[in-house]
Amino acid sequence: MWENVKSVAKQWLGAAVLAALCVALGAGPGRAVTCQTSPDRVPIGISYHGAALVVQGSSDPGQDVIVRISSGPEDVKLKYKGKASGVFWMKMGDMVFKNVPNVYLLYTSKEIDRLLGPGEQVRQSIGYPALKERTTIESNVAPDKEKWFGQFLKLKQHENLYQVKEGVITRNHGQRGDEYRLQLSWPYQAPPGTYTVEALGIQDGKVVATARSSVQVEQVGMVKQLSELAFKKSAVYGMMAIVIALVAGFAVGAMFKKGGGAH
Repeated sequence: MWENVKSVAKQWLGAAVLAALCVALGAGPGRAVTCQTSPDRVPIGISYHGAALVVQGSSDPGQDVIVRISSGPEDVKLKYKGKASGVFWMKMGDMVFKNVPNVYLLYTSKEIDRLLGPGEQVRQSIGYPALKERTTIESNVAPDKEKWFGQFLKLKQHENLYQVKEGVITRNHGQRGDEYRLQLSWPYQAPPGTYTVEALGIQDGKVVATARSSVQVEQVGMVKQLSELAFKKSAVYGMMAIVIALVAGFAVGAMFKKGGGAH
């Protein structure tokens, strides 16, 4: 009987220690962040020209927040030109940027360098320098990574597919926690797909919490039908394009003919 009592006591003691450990770990700062995206679906229709998105949630008191919206890593193949014999511009070869997202949108509550050190930025893929560190470039010539990643970055920024905006997340502080809110313009140049939305809770120079949601960008209505027709029935789509072009040409010709006169 005494052995049973000691066994039960040990079990209770172990449970008490585990509970105390969980409370101690859970009581520390920087353990929670939430993320909600509205709307979570962006339809691409005839009049589509981007969309307004809101990302919001809560975090522990004192946390800063980084919101990252991105597609998965992939290989991007580009052609580059140069001067042949120092005279004529022509295609010189292909260049493949490996392990880069097609879309990378980053928003912060403060300047990145005030939130994270260089090492943590690279580990968490925060900012353009971190992306450059993770990117490899393959080419038929030895590429200058600094130069060509800079050109790749300019291209992506021109297409509005890469953005880094610091200090744009608004925060409201409360006794039990903080709330954050980000309003952004979704670029119409982003192709259909599912994009990951991440909220990172930042404290003491580290990412201490992460929450995720997603946004689905998809073609609808006539845009979807035409896209499916182009990929699945390319011959029919080609004939339709020719007919539409002919009808448009005849219509324009008739308008000029009707409006014109002898001089």
